[in-house]
Amino acid sequence: MQKRNKQYKRRADTGLKVCFATKTTAPREEMLRFVISPERTVVFDVAEKLPGAGMWLKADRALLHQAVTKKLFYKAAGGTVRIPEDLEQTVETALKERCISLLGFARKAGCLVFGYEGVKKAIGTGETVIAFEATDAAENGKNKLFRPTDEIHIFEFLTREELGRITGQETQVHVAVLRSSGAQELLKIATKLSLYLNEGKDR
Repeated sequence: MQKRNKQYKRRADTGLKVCFATKTTAPREEMLRFVISPERTVVFDVAEKLPGAGMWLKADRALLHQAVTKKLFYKAAGGTVRIPEDLEQTVETALKERCISLLGFARKAGCLVFGYEGVKKAIGTGETVIAFEATDAAENGKNKLFRPTDEIHIFEFLTREELGRITGQETQVHVAVLRSSGAQELLKIATKLSLYLNEGKDR
């Protein structure tokens, strides 16, 4: 079944994490990792590789705002910490930059297809696993390529200009990522950002 933005296949090998704000568990693809720096500052760990005990929060901007305003980080960190004033925007920017970087890697690896005709052809091969449609594209330019039976994860949080820069064009509306070793990491980051922004609905 085709999936859009917040819907995706869960894999058992990714593990579950406990959200320090809600005390509920979720796959790590749905979670954001934070660590405390030596200076006792909250740092968003977009690559999930920074040292230290990670504090996991569901990828939800409203929940992060709540964690900041209600000082839930203090309890999770076991003491007073400094929370950057722009933490919410920092998370969004870091996720988007990571996503764009991974799309760039996919292009260099020959796993990125763009343009209406190119994406349409790629879908026909059955090798397309992720697709991006420009969030600011005209409505009559969207939703023409994908069928309900397509096993493709579709995201809409990058603009035509942002997709254009990735593909070396002035603007771009449709981008597809083929099955590859890097597609899984891209899907993880794209899913986190989509959840964080609460963008889109399942078709």
